[in-house]
Amino acid sequence: MERNMSARTATRKRWWLLAAAAIGALAIPLVPAGAVAVESDACAYGYSASSSVFFGAGSAASGVANYDTGDGCTIMDEVMAGAPFANHGTFLSTVNRVTNELNREGVLTNAEKSDIVSAAAASEVGKPHPVTGTRSVDLSKIGLASFTTRTQMQADPAGTITGLASCGYQNVEMSGAVGRYHGNTAETLAKLASSVGIDVPSIGISLNDLKTNLAGVISDAQAYGAEYVRFSPGGNWTLADFSREAAFLNEVGAQLAPYGIKVAVHNHATEFRAQENGVTGYEVLVRETDPELVAMELDVYWAVSGGADPVELFQTYPGRFELLHLKDRAADGSFSDVGEGTIDFAEIFANASLGGVEYGHVENDSPRPDGVTSACNSLGNLAELRY
Repeated sequence: MERNMSARTATRKRWWLLAAAAIGALAIPLVPAGAVAVESDACAYGYSASSSVFFGAGSAASGVANYDTGDGCTIMDEVMAGAPFANHGTFLSTVNRVTNELNREGVLTNAEKSDIVSAAAASEVGKPHPVTGTRSVDLSKIGLASFTTRTQMQADPAGTITGLASCGYQNVEMSGAVGRYHGNTAETLAKLASSVGIDVPSIGISLNDLKTNLAGVISDAQAYGAEYVRFSPGGNWTLADFSREAAFLNEVGAQLAPYGIKVAVHNHATEFRAQENGVTGYEVLVRETDPELVAMELDVYWAVSGGADPVELFQTYPGRFELLHLKDRAADGSFSDVGEGTIDFAEIFANASLGGVEYGHVENDSPRPDGVTSACNSLGNLAELRY
């Protein structure tokens, strides 16, 4: 649905076009390869019109279509241009202003306007999430990314899984590819995990698996009982690549949804590299994927290494981060056990509900002296954390 929104467009903030604005340039549309350029696209790589207006899960999800409002922009582009918001009142004021205008212009019905305002009011956007030091981490929602124990898992999967259970792990995210998880099948590792009371809520597979063997992805996820299947983007993707793959993720997410499975995107640092007009690949992925079908698995170590602030990401994209990789960063940039580096995990956990976090998975890419010892040490530190 398109309307002439020229008056509002003139005052609209475009945080992903600030670099062009700073030099007095006109916004040049950025379009994926093969797409038709739209000269009036003032929100290039903005929120997708194919999803809904979403401020978080549950009652914060409006269910209203994220209509095109003109000039290549959408309702979410209009509202979230001001994110992160200073407070909840500022956010609600923005939502009311935008929806009132869209209602007058015939883009939103009265009922749709009401649903969006109600979702905004129910959300945590702009609300304070202070570190009080009185809350403890729910360890039932903490797992281990099995890459940490890759050497031991390959050599002795039963002993490794038993060791993780012995120090308190209740969840593991198995990493690999369809049919190959540290040299084992999904069925084998699922049985071993189940025998010691460990669940596998998510698995790591490849983008190629999603593209060429979706039946295998579904089969392995079902064998584990996994709710999420996650992959990592390519390190040299252009914005057009990110946009094209976001469209693919929406498609594959719709195919996985009937099976109770959600696709998740795991980041490294390169996704936060600014490209044309200051836009990052990560911004494209979050904005152009449907929150009902695609989750983000934020690796906090790589986010920080890429110059991003995990909490600011929660504030800017509420409800999108259902999974976390809990990985700490030493002062010299190397990996460290959780709670022994420079990342403020108390602040992350204080804001986790805003981010929509369901599970956090401990990870250390270079564990010392070994994966199980490192994993158990991190879990012990999380058990002592107060936020």
